[in-house]
Amino acid sequence: MNVNDLQRNKKSRRSVLFKRKVVEIYRAELSSQFEIQQSLHISQTELRQMNRWYFKHRLRPYFSLSFYNRTTMKKKTDASYLKALEKRLLEAEKENKFLRLKAEAYEIVIQIAEEEFKIPILKKPGAQQPKN
Repeated sequence: MNVNDLQRNKKSRRSVLFKRKVVEIYRAELSSQFEIQQSLHISQTELRQMNRWYFKHRLRPYFSLSFYNRTTMKKKTDASYLKALEKRLLEAEKENKFLRLKAEAYEIVIQIAEEEFKIPILKKPGAQQPKN
């Protein structure tokens, strides 16, 4: 898109579409700030105001925390979301129980192997530092 493609009547200047196109050309650096000002007869202040407007209305919701809070608040109130969380919690508890039993089984196997073969398998706490 070129700056010359934009209309220059007073009605279009106030339209959201016109502002958005001007700022997108400016942000994409398809035309320099000077070219935009000269061809559309826009002051530097007006271009900056359009840029701020664009940021406020088009981009800010994606950067602000309130956008993410709104989406998470919807999820928190949803009953199916709560059920899914409860299901995940039960699965995590089952997995935790399995892992504890597995660790206990490994400890027992290591103790039996140490007793039968009479060799230390586990490292003792406080390993020696290499001597210089």
